[in-house]
Amino acid sequence: MDDKLKIAFIGSGAVNFGGAVGPWDHSKRLEQLGGVQFVAIVDPLVGKAEEVLREKKNGPYAHLYTNCKVMAEYKELFTMGDDKPDAVFIGIPPFCRGSFNNDIELQLVKAGFDIFIEKPLSVQPPEEVESYAAELSRAAKERGVIVSVAYMFRYHDAIDKMNEIIRIHGRPLMCINMSYNCSYVNSTRSYTWNIHKSGGPIVEQATHLCDLLRYFGGEVDYPQLTALAVPASDDPSDPGCLTSLSPVLEEDTVPSDSRVPRLTHAQWKFTNGAVGSLTHAVSIHGRKYIAVVEVWADGLRLKLEDLYTPDCKLRIRRGYTDKEEEISFPTADPYYKEDEVFLQAVRTRDSSAILSSYEDAFKTYQLTWAIRRSSTGK
Repeated sequence: MDDKLKIAFIGSGAVNFGGAVGPWDHSKRLEQLGGVQFVAIVDPLVGKAEEVLREKKNGPYAHLYTNCKVMAEYKELFTMGDDKPDAVFIGIPPFCRGSFNNDIELQLVKAGFDIFIEKPLSVQPPEEVESYAAELSRAAKERGVIVSVAYMFRYHDAIDKMNEIIRIHGRPLMCINMSYNCSYVNSTRSYTWNIHKSGGPIVEQATHLCDLLRYFGGEVDYPQLTALAVPASDDPSDPGCLTSLSPVLEEDTVPSDSRVPRLTHAQWKFTNGAVGSLTHAVSIHGRKYIAVVEVWADGLRLKLEDLYTPDCKLRIRRGYTDKEEEISFPTADPYYKEDEVFLQAVRTRDSSAILSSYEDAFKTYQLTWAIRRSSTGK
């Protein structure tokens, strides 16, 4: 397969191969990047993986899948000989990984595979994941393995621009506010509606904004963190009752104490004295999610809206004027950029451009769990 990087996917679902909801699709970006050959799709749902492969072999990039195999077990990758992958994209639900009981990442690292891991890291309590993260990081360093975690907004052009403006402005941030509202009527992943399988909406979904909060604000002063939630309810007079849940989600089969909260609000101080806050909800209908990032400093306000879409806009008010500047980012694709950076690290053995290591991603995981526990007691 000449000098092309050999890529394997673990998981044949939407995050690796696209779907009806959301912009995620690693295979699409890797096809566009070029310089790769796909050698394996690993999924215990073999029939599903085979259907994905059939579609790819009938598509415009069929030549990249010529020698791709479907496997039920990830350990089959270890015996592929000359076709063994150079890098593995891990896109399976978090209850299937991220702990010593489900240690797929650790086993791949110990076997010498470079890995790209989807968020969140796990669903287990951070006290358990901490030792796992330390062992994985130790093994990666020992084997010289490249590890990247999929916090794609760190690679977004708009986030780069915000950091540039903040740096030039030269004043410390006072406040960082972020909000996210999930359009739930088209949701199809039933496991995400069970807090014990997904980790809950803060751990599984708002983790991207929690990561950006840390990216802008630094580390959290945890004794000052407080959070509240609107719990799930079947009572139409209660604010936690959702009227348009799809039957395919089967939430009525989820025990009441495992259902996800409908809204969570958290606030805290960072160790540098700035204030942080997060509001997350599953409450809007339609298809478009709401995602807003806002930062304030002396003489500066930045507000970024729709960062999941090509409609993303940054509004800037600074200095002694009431006028707002507006910048659009119609071509921004942070998924493409994070994949590009990872492949370049694999090729050069230089991971310095990777913006989210496993160690740093664990710190974001700690924050999501602190908010979950403060808001729900679970």
